[in-house]
Amino acid sequence: MISAAFLLSGCNGDKMPSRMQTAFEKYIGYWNTGQLDDIDKYVSPGYELYESPGFEPQNGIDFFKKYIANTRVTYPDFKITVNEVLFNKDRVAYIWTVTGTHLGTGEIPPTGRTINGKGMSVLHFTDGKIKDEWRSNNNLQWLLQLGFTVDPPGTDTPAK
Repeated sequence: MISAAFLLSGCNGDKMPSRMQTAFEKYIGYWNTGQLDDIDKYVSPGYELYESPGFEPQNGIDFFKKYIANTRVTYPDFKITVNEVLFNKDRVAYIWTVTGTHLGTGEIPPTGRTINGKGMSVLHFTDGKIKDEWRSNNNLQWLLQLGFTVDPPGTDTPAK
């Protein structure tokens, strides 16, 4: 669970409303534990994820559940650490660090390598539930940590 010591401040210095704070803490907890028992209480059925680089919406709470489950298979020790939080009446913006060891099968074979990356997200709330997340992170850094390489254009052409 998130430490009570993280920064919870809005533009006017008020404290985050308890319903919003609980939903936010639960949301991070879903990622960190994979335990989704009460997810319907805190995440909207029409949840959408907009993720860099393309920000194409991925829709529905069932998508979200599968995404978390797949992430936790691929990175069994996956953990989001919240570094900073700002909130407004219907949104929470936060800076995070994610860590995990690539051990499970997913889109690529397991590498056994550890990832450590930073990103930022904005959650929007409707009726006390999280309706969407806009997430931006450095996908290239993540891939490099897994051992992928980037070759300049034209390096796959044999020399004459």
